[in-house]
Amino acid sequence: MLVLLLVVVLVAIGCVLWFMREAMGNERLAVRGKLAEAYRGQLALVQAQLIERWNQQLGRLDSAEDGAVRFARCVREHLADSVVCFDEQSRVAYPRLSEGHDIAANAELFALESSTDKTGSQFNEMTLRLRDQLNDYTTNALPSAQRRFLMHELQRLNPGLEFPTLAGEELAARYLEANPVFVHASTLHSTELRDVWSVGSSNGLTLALFTTTGLQEKLNNLIHDPALPKGVSLAVISPGDDVMTESTVATASLGLELAGWRLASSLDDRTFFNTAADRRVARYLVVGSIVIAAMSVLGLLIARGFGRQVQLARLKNDLVANVSHELKTPLTAMRALVDTLLDTERFDEKTTREYLQLLATENARLSRLIENFLAFSRLERNKFKFQFESIDPQQIVGGAVAAMGERAGKVTVEAASQLPAVRGDSDALATALLNLLDNAWKYSGDKKHIVLRTKARNDVVCFAVEDNGIGLSPGETKRVFRRFYQTDQRLARTAGGCGLGLSIVQSIVEAHQGSVRVESELGRGSTFTMEIPILAKGTP
Repeated sequence: MLVLLLVVVLVAIGCVLWFMREAMGNERLAVRGKLAEAYRGQLALVQAQLIERWNQQLGRLDSAEDGAVRFARCVREHLADSVVCFDEQSRVAYPRLSEGHDIAANAELFALESSTDKTGSQFNEMTLRLRDQLNDYTTNALPSAQRRFLMHELQRLNPGLEFPTLAGEELAARYLEANPVFVHASTLHSTELRDVWSVGSSNGLTLALFTTTGLQEKLNNLIHDPALPKGVSLAVISPGDDVMTESTVATASLGLELAGWRLASSLDDRTFFNTAADRRVARYLVVGSIVIAAMSVLGLLIARGFGRQVQLARLKNDLVANVSHELKTPLTAMRALVDTLLDTERFDEKTTREYLQLLATENARLSRLIENFLAFSRLERNKFKFQFESIDPQQIVGGAVAAMGERAGKVTVEAASQLPAVRGDSDALATALLNLLDNAWKYSGDKKHIVLRTKARNDVVCFAVEDNGIGLSPGETKRVFRRFYQTDQRLARTAGGCGLGLSIVQSIVEAHQGSVRVESELGRGSTFTMEIPILAKGTP
């Protein structure tokens, strides 16, 4: 039952923890949702402005310029990372994959490579002249492939030279090699090249090419700077990137023109979001902790109550079993003795006296058992009435020894002279001392040696009962005063008793504000000592 109760409590606590986790997650989502709702209108405004500026940028691609000139202008003005220009017949005007070459330009490169003094002024002049020629798309109609080759070679000879259109030239060449069929769509779409996007101009004469990084940077530059709250920023998210991050508040699609691309608003400092969410989550933590603590305490109380009930039921069963057995033993012996006498035709005086003596012994044993049961019952129900008065300790010793009957001959009394009086119930204390003597008698061997000592020490009178019996182990000395506890069940059945004697002793002594202890060694006997407070002067 206790295991089942533990399982029920743990399952209940697990359910509460699961509910708390779900509730805290929902609260964070709710806070994020409220923030998203607050910024959604702002995102819509920024989105419309960004699309308008994007279309304006695409409109600047259209012109009546020559293909090479149009290419250079679009790249230099950063309208796109690269472009492919077409003529009126939709043929590639620039750059073309198969073209001739300019002999003069090659000759100038050869002259530079053949120069022995590559640090002189003449070499620098020739280098700059060839650089300007390569950057000139208006009067020098160099083929695209030759232009790229010459740019690379010139950079090899003079690494400090820069060509603004070289990256665009290479991207366009890569695109033309990978896309033999051109798609002049007015909306952005991916190409055969990884991380390369294309979009056509309205007149179909220019195809703009963008890398993912370049397009993202360009769109971010097109974002209008609205009056955003402090700590809030806007950014364009490319397809495939994680849209929702820890700091993202809301997102919005950039529409058909930029399919798959999204606009996101984020918190630069998450303190505000964390504060708002944590404030709500803290309430769930407090409530959940209180519920778990209450369930744990309730489960503990139920377990303790159930344990007490089980213990009480076990004690009741032990009491019934012990009472039945202990009463049955002397009654059976007495009945056997009486039946034997009744079946005898002639009464022999010696035999009859022996039988009567045995009957008296069993009767005394039965009386002690009944008295112990009654005393235990009254003590358990707090119905034991103590008559406190001034008592001479010798009176207690005398009463206990006298109750021992013929067994008193095995008891040696060592009483100090002029012991101070104690305050207590004479019969109750004599009963407690008698139980100690009876216990020493039962658990000593055939050669019994029992010593009863009394002495005054500090503010108490000590009644010590020493025997040479079986003794107790250290663990048994801690449990010997428990109700129904018996160290040797076999010996207890032979000698009689049900494990109540020492429990009764402890209850009587504690009722007199005293204490009882045991000192024992296994196989070498035991010494039980009662300490009863001395009667204070002036106390009746």
